[in-house]
Amino acid sequence: MPNYIYPTSAELTLIAQEKLPNLIENRPAFDLFPMRNRDATIIMWEQADNYVGLQQARGMNGEPASIKQIGLKRYQMSPGMYGEFAVLDELILTERRRAGTMNTDANIEDLVMEQQDRLLQRRLDRIEKICWDLLVFGTFSVAGPNGAIVHRDSYTLQTYTASVAWGTYATSAPLADLRAVQLLSRGRSVNFGAQATVYVNRVTANQLMNNTNSADLYGRRTQGLGTYNTLDMINTLLTGDDLPAIKIYDEGYLDDTGTFVPFIPNNKAVVVGKRPAGQTVGEYQMTRNANNPNAAPGAYMRVIDRGEEHIPRIIEVHDGHNGGPALYYPSAVIVMTV
Repeated sequence: MPNYIYPTSAELTLIAQEKLPNLIENRPAFDLFPMRNRDATIIMWEQADNYVGLQQARGMNGEPASIKQIGLKRYQMSPGMYGEFAVLDELILTERRRAGTMNTDANIEDLVMEQQDRLLQRRLDRIEKICWDLLVFGTFSVAGPNGAIVHRDSYTLQTYTASVAWGTYATSAPLADLRAVQLLSRGRSVNFGAQATVYVNRVTANQLMNNTNSADLYGRRTQGLGTYNTLDMINTLLTGDDLPAIKIYDEGYLDDTGTFVPFIPNNKAVVVGKRPAGQTVGEYQMTRNANNPNAAPGAYMRVIDRGEEHIPRIIEVHDGHNGGPALYYPSAVIVMTV
């Protein structure tokens, strides 16, 4: 029986850590929800109540009045348990052995690494879909193998619906819509002005750039009296009006039928405001996992060689995690239907 050379589980973990920065680069969901390991079995956080009221008058020689302490709201959810594996089967392992040899070591590192790349991509796509579903719909749900929902949660987000859809070029008013959204920051410790960002897919962005309403975007002129007909020019206009900039994010995933599914649907715009101290709106928490040494938090990766215990011989490459999103500042997000 040939011996196979492949990375250990510990080596796979180190390799994945080196790959992650490049894999999540230019994926804004991981900026809005950075991944964090939490040594806990549940996802939990606390949020202080808003500061309210004005300082009270005491008058000359008067006693100052005490004020009530602010309260804390505690939020918690159960993490989802995710995991899957890819198989290097008998055919692949047999062909990898050098012809005419029996007990010669066969290096299958490249095969294992190929499967790790697939599994890691699927893990990141799952996390990103959960985060975008939460931002776009205020809820996410994940079905298990039998179709039953096994992981879900919901948050109350601010919403705004354009009076005229942006796809109606002659009468839609995207500038007026963004000005209305800007006002939703009142009393919420968040800025929906030029420091905020509006995330849309390319279809929605094209509708914005095709606007022909002279009473709105199409009526604004550059210094040369031209129209604002590129995204950079439009964002310069928006910044000058202290409105949030448009960022196109047109990524998604291929479902099991090979159909492309964008993370941000058509005619949806996600406005993410700027908190006073620049805090992220949330994070994706990786919780304890019994498949890790000492049940440590974080993703697990494992290579299992069934060896003589299984016929036909197979080698499994595993990847999984326990976790879920924590949305710390729901009021910092506005879902626009445009």
